[in-house]
Amino acid sequence: MEHAPNTQFLKGISDGLGQTGIPIYFKLPGKEVMEPFYVIGTHLDDDSLSAKFGPAVVDTDLQIDLFYPTNSRTDLEDALHQTKAALGVRKRLSSDVRIDNTIGREVYHVIFKISDFII
Repeated sequence: MEHAPNTQFLKGISDGLGQTGIPIYFKLPGKEVMEPFYVIGTHLDDDSLSAKFGPAVVDTDLQIDLFYPTNSRTDLEDALHQTKAALGVRKRLSSDVRIDNTIGREVYHVIFKISDFII
């Protein structure tokens, strides 16, 4: 069975992140799940016609959240580096590191935003 381009895109992202050994979820797990973990979250697609590629291209933006323990900033930086390497070359990739306690304890919360073309 051939999958939709967005399914292939998400599978590629998930497979790449899987190389880091950090668990991956598609929604925020319960508070009993300890860090580190990824959440592959919201995405926005724009399938407007493109003069360069025509109608078969989707410009997509995807958010990936990394929740990481606050016990070592250097370990976090290594995880950031591994994550970016696992995601590969993209049209645009940004990350925002913050301290967060919305999951009931203080953690590093890294928000990755990926923009890429799906053909």
